[in-house]
Amino acid sequence: PKNNLKIFNRWGVLVYEKDGYTNSEPFDGHSNGRATISADSKLPQGTYYYILEYQDTAEQTHTKKGWLYLKY
Repeated sequence: PKNNLKIFNRWGVLVYEKDGYTNSEPFDGHSNGRATISADSKLPQGTYYYILEYQDTAEQTHTKKGWLYLKY
């Protein structure tokens, strides 16, 4: 799919980004951002902000934004 998912922590630091995001490889709480201490450990529980940009079948770009809460 033509999309891009970005997830930010409460300070606005990008902690996860994926082009071509699909449900077959969902976000599991691990960071792939460069500014995080350890990409091998899970992010702390808490609130994060996401931005999902995607194109529909007519090639129009749409943006969805919102909050998500990580709880283990």
